Amino acid sequence: MFLYHMIIHKDIYENISPQIVLKEGLNYKTSTKWYAKGANLFPDLTERFRPANLPNWIDFNVAFLVDLEVDEAPHYRFPVFSDKILVFNRDITSDLFAYIEDMYDGGKGRIIEGLPSKEDLMKNYWASMKTLEDYLNNKPYNNPEVYIFEQVPAKLIDYIE
Repeated sequence: MFLYHMIIHKDIYENISPQIVLKEGLNYKTSTKWYAKGANLFPDLTERFRPANLPNWIDFNVAFLVDLEVDEAPHYRFPVFSDKILVFNRDITSDLFAYIEDMYDGGKGRIIEGLPSKEDLMKNYWASMKTLEDYLNNKPYNNPEVYIFEQVPAKLIDYIE
């Protein structure tokens, strides 16, 4: 099985050269930054509702997102190489993002009307956490948000144009 990471050459944050990734590997510093990360939308809530006794390697400051299916080129492709890959429900991320959009809308509540509170959404986000293997065996939700919590070695990465 392969995982994929899209490359956006017009990334508004930083354009990391594929040559660097193919030499150094893929990690949170060399990954495309446009992927929305549910855990980073409200970091204080993420930490406040973090389940007790999780391993220290579950650190969203070093995590980056990948896809289970290829979307478009160019992208990086690499095999599943680690058990430090977790899956969350991206639909919850979308609901959390609505709270960000609401702030830009002046906080009028039109965008978030009918949504659970940010706190409840974050609890649900953590509750949706699955290992990659568990997610693939059960597929409890249709819109996965897949995080890798360690560097992908350069020797495993293919660059697809």
